[in-house]
Amino acid sequence: MELRQIKYFIAVAEELHFGKAAQRCHIAQPPLSQQIKRLEEELEVKLLERTSRRVSLTPEGEEFLVRCRDIQDRLTEAVACIQDMAQGLEGMLRIGFIGPASLSQLPMAIRAFREANPNIRLDFSAKSTTEQLPVLRSDRLDIAFVRLFGHDTTGLKSMLFLREPYVLAIPDGHHFSKKDRIDIRDLEGEPLIFNQRIAQPALYRSLIGSFHKAGFMPNIVQEVNTEQSTVALVSTGLGVALVPASSARDKRSGVSFKPLDGDLPQWEITALWKAKNESVILKKFIETLKEFQEIAEEPAIWPR
Repeated sequence: MELRQIKYFIAVAEELHFGKAAQRCHIAQPPLSQQIKRLEEELEVKLLERTSRRVSLTPEGEEFLVRCRDIQDRLTEAVACIQDMAQGLEGMLRIGFIGPASLSQLPMAIRAFREANPNIRLDFSAKSTTEQLPVLRSDRLDIAFVRLFGHDTTGLKSMLFLREPYVLAIPDGHHFSKKDRIDIRDLEGEPLIFNQRIAQPALYRSLIGSFHKAGFMPNIVQEVNTEQSTVALVSTGLGVALVPASSARDKRSGVSFKPLDGDLPQWEITALWKAKNESVILKKFIETLKEFQEIAEEPAIWPR
């Protein structure tokens, strides 16, 4: 069965006249009649009753007309859909992100993109950097927001989305509360809540190296795997913590944030996508991201 046979049958069924149907389909009447006959032979069902005076639908023909119209509507819809996809007007974008990205301008960028592209569906996945990279490479993500420290990014394109300094999170009532700024050397002996080594080994070494340069080893009392958990533990009074400046947007009671001076790496979030991904939707999203980048002027200490 061919799509043109469905088109011809719909025309005959609606016109109930082979001559008018042939004119509608812009073909001669004999070829049209032959196509309808072949269709009936293939189905082994009589669709039309023909006499010298009139053409009418059999019960099977009436049901087949309903199904053929549905096929035609779906085909029209499919064509419109793929044309919209080609223009980046419709489709899906799968976004992966690390938890701290939710405190950056990423939510605002996503909102702006959704408002400008209401017919594009967005699918979100919160995962660590290490978890996101293989998912991105296997085409189960279109773009990933990660924190890179020594990770293999072969075959991927990148855009720095956020660069900001570390600040010190302290519990209310801490003796640092009266200070405007904290020097890293002031942290000697302070109970410190720290990132887990296993989550980002290169970052862990870089931060520990900053304390070594300041002349002491940090007094780590607890290791955690997310910035949100870190701030939560600071609020309990367990210790102080180095956190990205954007963490101050988390208005958690019992915690305040102080600028931190010292030879520390910058805190960065990078957007990654496959170099071979030519999606128009992805390109439009990246253009939106550029409007919401937050990049401090001073360069990162850790080479990306």
